[in-house]
Amino acid sequence: MNQRDPEPSVYGEHSQGFPHGGKRLRLLLRLTLALCCFAILSIGLSRDWQLRNEDNGAMHTTLALSHVELGLAQTRAHDLFFNPHTGQASRYGHHPPATALAVAAAFALTGSDSPAVARLTVIVFHLGSVFLLTMLLGEFFGARRALLGGFVMATVPMSAYFGRMVNYEPLCLFAILVQLHAYVRFKRTGQSRDLIWLAVGIVVGGFIDWPSFFFTATLASGEITDVVRRRSSAFRLLAVLVISGTSAFVFDLWHLWYAGADTITALVGVASTNHWQPDFTVTRFLGGQIDTFRRYFTEIGLISVLLVGGCLARPRTQLSRNLFDVEHADVLKRMLLGAGAAAGLYVLTAPSWAMAHQYWQFYFLPVAVTSIALLWALLQRAIVAHPTWLLRGLRVVCILNVLIGSAYWVYFRHSRVEAYAVEATAGFRSTFLTPRSLQGERGATERDVHGQR
Repeated sequence: MNQRDPEPSVYGEHSQGFPHGGKRLRLLLRLTLALCCFAILSIGLSRDWQLRNEDNGAMHTTLALSHVELGLAQTRAHDLFFNPHTGQASRYGHHPPATALAVAAAFALTGSDSPAVARLTVIVFHLGSVFLLTMLLGEFFGARRALLGGFVMATVPMSAYFGRMVNYEPLCLFAILVQLHAYVRFKRTGQSRDLIWLAVGIVVGGFIDWPSFFFTATLASGEITDVVRRRSSAFRLLAVLVISGTSAFVFDLWHLWYAGADTITALVGVASTNHWQPDFTVTRFLGGQIDTFRRYFTEIGLISVLLVGGCLARPRTQLSRNLFDVEHADVLKRMLLGAGAAAGLYVLTAPSWAMAHQYWQFYFLPVAVTSIALLWALLQRAIVAHPTWLLRGLRVVCILNVLIGSAYWVYFRHSRVEAYAVEATAGFRSTFLTPRSLQGERGATERDVHGQR
């Protein structure tokens, strides 16, 4: 078993990980993290849907308005496109319905259906994800390093830009992190209450979107392997993973059937479609995915993930032992393998969509941020052992790369109006229900984008 990390854990007798007065300092740092994260995510909070992939926000606003205007009895609590001009309704059966329901609840509670309210709904979930990942890192690192990981997650472009996108990913990641944190806690402590939280994370995630089941399946696969090889007798953990995942999946299928036959038809159609583009090649796909990862997780994020992946593949090397010289290293490796495999399988399930949508890599966030934390811890230990200018310079390079790379790509995404997003938004509003807060402004966005062409 690896040595304990010299920095205390956030759980336990010396949980602060800070000097005297550490509780106040830790509270201050958490508040700073929340404010910084919110400030980044709320850029252009009230702006109309006009940036890359923001047509998703227009779509979910349309679906949410169907719930608000027609009522859950008529929508059957499932995604519904309603055309008020013809009275026709069509159901959207590609995903579970929780995201639009959450946005509809926010519209009903606030009395506003503006883009700001829709974005704030998602931002709340993503703020929760940032702190859940900080708690997850706290299981393996000290409090200071865990908070540093929280700042990294708040900063990298995949989180800073797509974490505010009104779509399934930010809500689903929150439930996935509940699942991962409860899984890790149970592996560490064996307490039954963690199994309750695990079941909650699995079920809620299943109601939000399909990727949650990928994480449940990879974690269950690891537990099945342990049971078969008689390395574990934790049948309770395996039972919760299998029963909760199966129950949520069956409920989703039942709800699709209950909502209407066309939803089942839509899901079967999208699942059976050939997603390979005519000019698809493995080299083009891999090159594009690596470049996307480099841009939205920074070069340090890419290097960290490749390093961790190599060490997981060759666990007996000295580099692997040094990299995973943290508390509960075996549990950390299992979590990284499960989360990494789930995110990777999700990308491979629909490669053409992954090539067209950068946010398809959104579920790599837990692995990427944890990998950066591991690389940082390795570098810090190396500096303590060999305090050379080269190692100190590498530390500065890591910080600057994350800060400058993230600032550039967040600025880039927020400063480029995308014609497709504008046109798709106009299409939703001209065909389906229009937000009351924006009635009379349908043509404004189109004029804006034409003026920038």
